[in-house]
Amino acid sequence: MSQIAELLALQEIDDEAARLKARLSEVERRLEGSEELEEARAALAEAESRRHDVHVEQRRLEDEVATLSARISPEEKRLYDGSVKNPKELTSIQHEVEVLKSQRSRLEDELVEVLDRAEAADRDLAAARQEVVRLDEAWASTRKELEGERESLLGAITRAEAKSAAQKSAIDPRSLRTYEDLRRRKPGQVVVRIQGGICSGCRIGIPDAVRTRALAGAMLARCPSCERILYVG
Repeated sequence: MSQIAELLALQEIDDEAARLKARLSEVERRLEGSEELEEARAALAEAESRRHDVHVEQRRLEDEVATLSARISPEEKRLYDGSVKNPKELTSIQHEVEVLKSQRSRLEDELVEVLDRAEAADRDLAAARQEVVRLDEAWASTRKELEGERESLLGAITRAEAKSAAQKSAIDPRSLRTYEDLRRRKPGQVVVRIQGGICSGCRIGIPDAVRTRALAGAMLARCPSCERILYVG
């Protein structure tokens, strides 16, 4: 097998190893966690905070309503049980009871609105919890699949690297150094075909002398523009 054929075989092996490594990087990135699950957990924390705040407000209003009711009850009793005879004092008590009841009515209206918000907050919290449970279960399944794929990829990469090492032993050291240097510096393939007198790596025309050298195959022919290794076939 010619050196070009050996280099093409090596490039095919190395390209496959590169694809496997790229996929492994993606798998390992995904194994860092589920963005969707993290977003759901953040939404749950926010729902818990909203529920806590509205329930605190609810308890405050309930306590204030209860306090006003506790103040109103004995005053109303004094107003109607005949224990107070002084008309001026009765008028004062009646006015105070009316003021307290007005305050209580305003707070009760606020409480109704807060209770509606509390119910909505409870519903939102329940939905957020269910979503976290659903996504957590889905992530557990996905993680298991990804871990299995990672193990498979690691084995495939090990085999590809061993195959690459074996293939390199069949290539002239000087040619191998040229190939490896190009692999480090150039994106994509570094052993490329001349198609219609054009380098398929950079799409620049190839001089006839270089094309003749590539066709002969005795020496490595390289593109004057991009330095890739050329072959005709």
